[in-house]
This record gives sequence, C-alpha cells and structure tokens, in this order.
Amino acid sequence: MYIPKSYGQSRIDNCPFCGKTGIIRNKQGIPVCHNHKDNNITEVKCACGKWLDLLQGKWGPYFHCENCGNMNFKRGIEMNPQVKPKQESSEKREITVTSDQLDTLFS
Repeated sequence: MYIPKSYGQSRIDNCPFCGKTGIIRNKQGIPVCHNHKDNNITEVKCACGKWLDLLQGKWGPYFHCENCGNMNFKRGIEMNPQVKPKQESSEKREITVTSDQLDTLFS
C-alpha cells in the first residue's frame, strides 16, 4: 500500500543533546535546539575504538571512521552516550503567586 509523504514530514532533525527539534545549526553544522546552539560535539569514538571525524555532506552531518567507513550521524551519537548531558531530575516545587505578581507574569 502506497502512502504519500506529507509536506515537511520527510525529515525532522533532532538536537543530539536533548532530543528536541533542531532548528538552529551550531558552528559544526549540526542541527540543535536554541538552548544548545553554543555546544559542540567532541571526542566521539567508533565501536572499533578509532576516533570518528564529523563531516558535513549533502544530506546533513555524518561520521567517518578509518576502519569502518562512513556512518550516519544518529548511529555515531548512539554509540557515544557521553555526548548527551545527564537529564536533570525535575523536582516539583510549590510557588506562591500574589495578585500583584500575577499581572507581571501573565501580561
């Protein structure tokens, strides 16, 4: 059964640091979210133990290994969990807002 592609749904780039939609490119040319626009990816290793080179191609960023050859960006990031920062535990806290503060917060 053939399902046609919807406009804009064929490729969605996610931020490698947090997983949000990547709308900005950093200095390395990687699509990242607005919060991580100054972060760079460094020290990425292949499964064979060699360092991966980050390259930019026609279809976006990808990695190159001397032994294994080219691999897509997603696979290279999955092999290196140290690239992603640790998730902060969100502790719920109670905030008391007075009627005077309400005007400044929601105006």
